[in-house]
Amino acid sequence: MQTDETPPRPARDRYVAHAQALMRRRRATFAGLAQTMTTDWQRFDRQTVSAAVKGGQSGKPKLLPTKATVENLDAALRADGELLALWQDAVIEDTAIRIGRPTAGLLTVGQRTVVATRGVGATDRRQLFEGVGGLTAATVLATTSKVRDELDGARPKSFTVTELELQLADLQRDLWSVAPAVLFPPGFEAWQQVEDMLNRRVLLPAARRLTLLAGHFAAELSAVARFGGDDRLGRRFAEIAEEHAAAAADPLLIARVAGVQTWIAMEAGHWSFAADHAAQGRRSADRSQHARLAGYEAEAAAAAGDHVRAAEAIGVMRAGMGAALKGPVSGNLPGYSPPRWNGAEEDLYTALAAASTPGSGKIAIHHGTRAASEFVHDNQGVGLAHIAIARGHLDGDHPDPAAAAFAGIAALGAVVDSPNAVVEARARALHRDLDRWDIAEVDQFGARIAAI
Repeated sequence: MQTDETPPRPARDRYVAHAQALMRRRRATFAGLAQTMTTDWQRFDRQTVSAAVKGGQSGKPKLLPTKATVENLDAALRADGELLALWQDAVIEDTAIRIGRPTAGLLTVGQRTVVATRGVGATDRRQLFEGVGGLTAATVLATTSKVRDELDGARPKSFTVTELELQLADLQRDLWSVAPAVLFPPGFEAWQQVEDMLNRRVLLPAARRLTLLAGHFAAELSAVARFGGDDRLGRRFAEIAEEHAAAAADPLLIARVAGVQTWIAMEAGHWSFAADHAAQGRRSADRSQHARLAGYEAEAAAAAGDHVRAAEAIGVMRAGMGAALKGPVSGNLPGYSPPRWNGAEEDLYTALAAASTPGSGKIAIHHGTRAASEFVHDNQGVGLAHIAIARGHLDGDHPDPAAAAFAGIAALGAVVDSPNAVVEARARALHRDLDRWDIAEVDQFGARIAAI
């Protein structure tokens, strides 16, 4: 019998029902699945598989199975991503229950489009950020005004500080390549745990370590929220990150927050303000982050029409490559690795600045093409590179709207597995500029925009 202490978990129930139905349909056994799932580098036993099918972990039935287990189970049952999608819904539901948010109205697989894409099939996560009920942005991503209040009453599961630092590393690694709806719940829970630790009496060295950890989590969650289309929550987490950066006076965290604030300003169309944010942040940032912030300044200044400043920032960006490759010279958060700066990033921001500079279309196309081919695990970077290429095709007296439209379609294709509101917003703006050309390629691009 259901009690108040055991809230209903319809998403988890749907996952279990589908897993069991697949087992019956495939006439699978736990032992057989374990053998199929086991690889040279990862072993699964019968107990692990049995618990996963029942929606738990071996010896820990209240905990959802791990992502790695479900991914392999999905493949072994030939579920085409549906089982993984249902598990992701269950994770979101579990997080909502932990933070005290309502869970009614969670979307089922039957209510959305499941598509097979690169690797394990993925669900179109855009729908988790739309609508007016259930686990939409307002609930999955908590709220902007009450996030701190929810922290006081929430009691998430306990992690060690080292485990939390590993979670931060995972979040940073997956930031530009995994769907926001998948990244946010565990990241939010980890951030809650750190803030809870900070609210207790701790020794000064531990307090500084926790302050840095909380600040970095808040900065990454700001990005995740914005990628998911919740700009308001993104700004709220940026404010929290800024508070921790000021308290810690850490050059790496200062740089990360400056980058986040710069992007928030750019997404709002405040280009001059964004350029100032990046330049000011660079003054106090670790030297390894100067190239990145200069790249941000170059893009923003060019979009603001200040092409002299943009060119100067490009020079600073290129001069900073050596320090970026050497890595941080400051910061004391064990295991923290700032966003990697490399040749692909340099090409991207050269292309983005050129895309807003009259007469530099060929530069935008050249560097955008190089960036798109160089990025490995940065879907957003690839998408933005294609936007720069598209803008390059519209430069000069002989624009090529068909090529620009195809580049816009490629930008959307880059983020199909990890929906990204930043790339999608720029694609929409590009399509508005292309709309004056009545050609099939622009119509095709418009159809892709409409499908978002």
